[in-house]
Amino acid sequence: MAARKPVRIRFVGDISFNGRYINLLESGDNPFDAISPVLKDADLAVGNLECLAEGSAENEKKVPRIKTSVQTFNALNDLNLGLVTLATNHVYDNQKEGFENSIQKLNELNISYLGASTDKTEAGLPFIFEKDSWKIGFLNYVHEDTNPKLPEGADVYPNIFWMHKIIEDIMQLKEEVDKVVVLLHWGGKCDYGYFPHQEQIGQAKEMIDAGADAIVGHHTHTFQSHMVYKGVPIYFSLGNFCFDDIVNGNSIWPIRESGRKSGVLELEFSDKKTKHNVFPFRLDGLEVKPDDSLKLQFVKWQRRFNLIRNLPGGYLLYCYWLKRWEPVQFHAEQQNTTIMGIAVRKVKRIFGIK
Repeated sequence: MAARKPVRIRFVGDISFNGRYINLLESGDNPFDAISPVLKDADLAVGNLECLAEGSAENEKKVPRIKTSVQTFNALNDLNLGLVTLATNHVYDNQKEGFENSIQKLNELNISYLGASTDKTEAGLPFIFEKDSWKIGFLNYVHEDTNPKLPEGADVYPNIFWMHKIIEDIMQLKEEVDKVVVLLHWGGKCDYGYFPHQEQIGQAKEMIDAGADAIVGHHTHTFQSHMVYKGVPIYFSLGNFCFDDIVNGNSIWPIRESGRKSGVLELEFSDKKTKHNVFPFRLDGLEVKPDDSLKLQFVKWQRRFNLIRNLPGGYLLYCYWLKRWEPVQFHAEQQNTTIMGIAVRKVKRIFGIK
């Protein structure tokens, strides 16, 4: 029997048409023109739809919240997206009306989706992509450590991350398809970190042992290091694809410099093995531009990840740095100085030196 033609699927991380993207996209401008050819050259393009359409009310329990207009969703077609994931921590930001406005528009654009529903029994259903005798199954979950902050009685149901259920779903779907891809909104304990949390490594291995053929994550705003287990690629987070600063009232949550570097992930499934490759890009203002110079940065962080996860106590040091020093580093970036500069300013304030 002749080998089947490989199928190529490309993935991007968090897509949020919030803030300044609304006017830009509604005016007809295309900030994705430079990256679009990469996504169009695939059998299927998949993205995490982080920002849903506005409604008449918001989930006041969730801070910060993000929203966009229904019209901006037209840009998803410019990106050639055939599938979007909805199991995110912002799925209920605009309550049921905003969710339903989003679903209606996705249906109009003929873009498939999974991971959340207004029908609890449908929220966990897989999506199956078929092409050239291939059947690729997708599952999507959101971890509660990303803080969805769903109020009691919420009438939108995201597919929540429960390991026992994920394992069962993988094993069941594996009987129906050739490959299973697990899409995860997780890593809340390592927001803006370049590496995943240690527990995620064990969880990913469990999923692969159950039959997963690829794991692709998002949420952390950073492009995180990856690993391969039993020949299966694990990309813990693809970071931001497009995201503007979040503004709620007088509060602003700016996108950090580390959140402006990411990549389009390609998985090529064949009868022999799964190949994986990354096309790096940079978020330049609101424009998404390919940037091959980032490859060296990704390699540098990959080497550090390989060292830390094999070094006794390495992860304890990493988590300490992420909680203690990374926020200081970000503050230094905002003040156009260094960590040492922040320390000097603090000492001056303590002793009353101008």
